[in-house]
Amino acid sequence: MYSELSDDEKQMYIDVLREAPLLPFSNFVSRGDIPDKIDISRPRSYIDREVYRLVRQTYRDRSSRLIPILGSAGTGKTHAYHSFKDKERENRRKLEETAEAEEVEVTQLEPVDWSIIYVPSPPASIRVLLHVYTCIIEELGAEILDVVSERLVREKWGGKKGGIFQKPKIDEVIQKGIREFPGVFADCVKALVTYQLDKPKKALAERWLLGEDLEPEELSELGINSVVEEDDVCLAMIKIITENLDRVLILYFDELESPYRMLGEAAEQKFLEILKRLYNEVKGLVIIIAVLKEIWPRILEIADQPLRSRMEPEQELKPFSLNDLKIFYSKSMETFWDENNLNPPLYPLFPLNEKLIEMIYEKTQGNPRNSIKLCRRFIDKVVMEEMSVEELMKIGVEIVATAKPPIPEDEVVDFSKPREVIQKTIEEILAEEEYVIDVNPASVAGAALKCIIKIGEDKGKKFNTQMEFKFMLGKKSQTLAALIEYEGKKWGLEIPSIKTFDRSAGVAGYYAAKRLKDAIDQEAIDNALLLVPAGSSGAKFEMILQNNPEIHKFELDNQSGEKLIANALTYPTEEGWNIAKIIFPDIGNYVPPEVEEPSENT
Repeated sequence: MYSELSDDEKQMYIDVLREAPLLPFSNFVSRGDIPDKIDISRPRSYIDREVYRLVRQTYRDRSSRLIPILGSAGTGKTHAYHSFKDKERENRRKLEETAEAEEVEVTQLEPVDWSIIYVPSPPASIRVLLHVYTCIIEELGAEILDVVSERLVREKWGGKKGGIFQKPKIDEVIQKGIREFPGVFADCVKALVTYQLDKPKKALAERWLLGEDLEPEELSELGINSVVEEDDVCLAMIKIITENLDRVLILYFDELESPYRMLGEAAEQKFLEILKRLYNEVKGLVIIIAVLKEIWPRILEIADQPLRSRMEPEQELKPFSLNDLKIFYSKSMETFWDENNLNPPLYPLFPLNEKLIEMIYEKTQGNPRNSIKLCRRFIDKVVMEEMSVEELMKIGVEIVATAKPPIPEDEVVDFSKPREVIQKTIEEILAEEEYVIDVNPASVAGAALKCIIKIGEDKGKKFNTQMEFKFMLGKKSQTLAALIEYEGKKWGLEIPSIKTFDRSAGVAGYYAAKRLKDAIDQEAIDNALLLVPAGSSGAKFEMILQNNPEIHKFELDNQSGEKLIANALTYPTEEGWNIAKIIFPDIGNYVPPEVEEPSENT
């Protein structure tokens, strides 16, 4: 209990909390790129067992499987990925340690090698396969190309050296590879053989395999006509990789509902079609789709019958129990004290207390995110001296005997009514919304199209839109992010295949502009909108824009991109307005939304 701590000890721990650069529970919203330190596995244990069962089955028969994981906001859908990732590292370590052991525990999956890849939600169906392929390469590392190319080129296609003066003939090896992987796979085969056998061109082949943009002369040097960005080529590379690894790949698709929320049923349908294609055509995958529980019935309505029939039964994430919350809090605080080189306090819940934790649990119904957020905010109040440890102690002692009358909105509450104080504080904290917006090409393109749709509808315009617009360039299909048709004109919307809007688009900007130019030359579109990061430049990029005034360039940075996405469904930003104005020139100038002035009584 608190009585076991001296005043000096209490003050020491409070000082450490006050001076620490990062307070406990700072990351109460899980992100795919930031590992979570503490895992309470009990609420998710039945899901873990089901996923591991599917991994074992897939390892045996190489048939892909798809399982939905459902949960309300804050129940741990993203956190589940980090738990699986930790288990993967543990499994790999045990595989190495027990490779020659005669007996292993099946429940620990020690005989089965697997890797999990986090796939952040693409808020539209634009280049989803490239998105998946990039996630696989980034997670497994470029060395996966060594493993796959070594197995195929050296072992299967006759690329082994016969002696000092007997080097394999590259063209013959390529032909053997193409016989195994014909058609759309041909360029993949050429790149893998070149990567493995042609030292002068190895770096160039590696860039192609990693999905980087190459100049036309560089593609010619490789003898390759396509780029990994194309859906069929991208899927071919994914198939080649998965079929030549002795492990199962788990693709963890987070926030599957994002395309639905951003652009509606059509976007979700396209995304589900990509998932079905991965499921049907790629071997050795376990596909996990993490979805908001509330939106799952609508997604089921959109999915076609074959996809629904092949899904595993959905699994639902359970909330924390009260004991789970206490354990999570205690472990998190213990980690914090350890990181600050301190022995933990004798009372593990310090600076909060058991009754306060119980009330937090009661109010949040065990929702992990909301529970963690409240714990953090009450620690904040102690650190900022809005509440003292003694006041929290008093509240904890008195809460049990305090009644729960409703609080009139205009009532002034003080610490003589501890339960009401805590209730009101909790309600204020839970009323705050937290948004995590990923500014990527798909989300920016989707938001721009949504702004066009919203403004066009508000202004009574008659127009049509189409996502993922395809046109033919010779015998090859090319894809733009979207098409807008208005008053007899066709507008193409395109965006470079980049990772961030905080840096120049570089060569990717040129290729995005070139796709628009090609579409104009083929008379597939009349005009174009090109969204690029601020500061994007380059001689070829500038030249193509100067020579094609039909292409209208818009520059965004990460901050303006985030605002564009956040406001797309409510009131578009000035950037969103200006994008729409190119298509609807008579809509007038941007007018900021009216901000409600606070009254004198607030």
